[in-house]
Amino acid sequence: MWSLDCVGHKWFNLFYIITHIPYEIILFLQSMQQEEFSHILENAFREVAAEHGQYYADGAARSWAQVGASYLGFALCGLPSTELRKVQYLTREEFGPVILNCKWYDRLKTVCMEENNILQTLLPGPQGTLCLCSVTENLFLEMLDFCREG
Repeated sequence: MWSLDCVGHKWFNLFYIITHIPYEIILFLQSMQQEEFSHILENAFREVAAEHGQYYADGAARSWAQVGASYLGFALCGLPSTELRKVQYLTREEFGPVILNCKWYDRLKTVCMEENNILQTLLPGPQGTLCLCSVTENLFLEMLDFCREG
């Protein structure tokens, strides 16, 4: 069992560590709590398609969600367009067109954005990086158009 001295000492060390962590590391640790957008979108694609009696093949929802995340990464994080087009091309070749109807946009927005107008999430950036970004409703709808037209 710990004595009060030991607990107090541990709390002091923890306080010292927390107050002396560089700001960039704190931002990184906070970003690790965020779920990658592709996971959020994958679940939304599956859920909304199932509501309409449609189902994705294994890996298709995940791949199309990565296309959507890559589009947002291109728009917000500087992901090169060549990487975006490569992900889009490979997904279309492997799985065919996305199962997505423009009439489902409102439902997808509700599932992904949880009734907020802005979603804080992790997006792919250049050279395999992840960026913590704010996705607006308009940009979200543009991303869905890009996937559907893909």
